[in-house]
Amino acid sequence: MIGVLALPVQPVAQRLRLHVERSWDGLDDLDVVLFRLKGFSFAISKHDGNPVGISHVWLTQPQEQADKALDTLLEVVGIGENAVVFRGDAHEDPAGRTATAQDSGSPDEVTDVVLPTSLWGRVRRAIGRAQ
Repeated sequence: MIGVLALPVQPVAQRLRLHVERSWDGLDDLDVVLFRLKGFSFAISKHDGNPVGISHVWLTQPQEQADKALDTLLEVVGIGENAVVFRGDAHEDPAGRTATAQDSGSPDEVTDVVLPTSLWGRVRRAIGRAQ
């Protein structure tokens, strides 16, 4: 994942003249559109259980220039930067360190470690709906 947009999948697909596919990925029903732009292979998806009006942007092939890919998508589709509520991979720990229950004998022994926030926790914080 390279970003989250404050847009549903359908308007983005319409601007690219693409058909939104309805599918299932083992987690939930979802809307998804797959396409290539200027050498980047994209997928934009929205699971039924995800917040309304939010879609995820994915690269379907490994790519070192994720920011450039997202900028390319915004430029070609004509979407402003204000539609981007999250940039980057929400599954990566920004601090570079994570702890699990197996890392330590007790919670009191874990020090100077930042625990990762869930994907949805990061998205909620990015769109201003943190709890």
